[in-house]
Amino acid sequence: MLIKDDFFSHLIANMNPYLLWIGVIIFFSLGSWGLISLIKRVRTSPTKGRKLTFKERVSRRKAQILIKGDRPRRPENVTMSLRNYGIRPVDLQAPRLVFKRWSSERKFRINSFGGVDDFPMWLEPGYEATFQIELGQFYDRVPALRRACRVSAEIREVSGKKFVSQTIRIKLI
Repeated sequence: MLIKDDFFSHLIANMNPYLLWIGVIIFFSLGSWGLISLIKRVRTSPTKGRKLTFKERVSRRKAQILIKGDRPRRPENVTMSLRNYGIRPVDLQAPRLVFKRWSSERKFRINSFGGVDDFPMWLEPGYEATFQIELGQFYDRVPALRRACRVSAEIREVSGKKFVSQTIRIKLI
């Protein structure tokens, strides 16, 4: 124990005071930046709309989104299945298709399938709704999406609860 104390006190005593102050300033600036970003993240609500009550958070409303491409690489069509495996019905808003590349993402809300407005959708327990989505229509409107590597889907219940699918890989890089 005596050796450690001697080593650190000797190191600090022989250090240039300017370097010590620069290190302290850098340490406090990084610490304050981290604290500010943490406060900003806590202040932004993860759910849009009203806050869920305790009963709504623990209720057994369970919807599941399954997303699957027609091919393992570069799928042209994606099948999205919405399944309610809970014991209560769920009222689902329009799903969002999320194209991701590295840390960036682009979200598209899907309002209708085949010209029929399907959302908001009331899904009874044990039922499933399946939709085919052609990815070419997104690529035609936004050519930059061709660089996206992954795609996923997310859907919100009217009360604000969010359900997210697993991510499937569109292309390798």
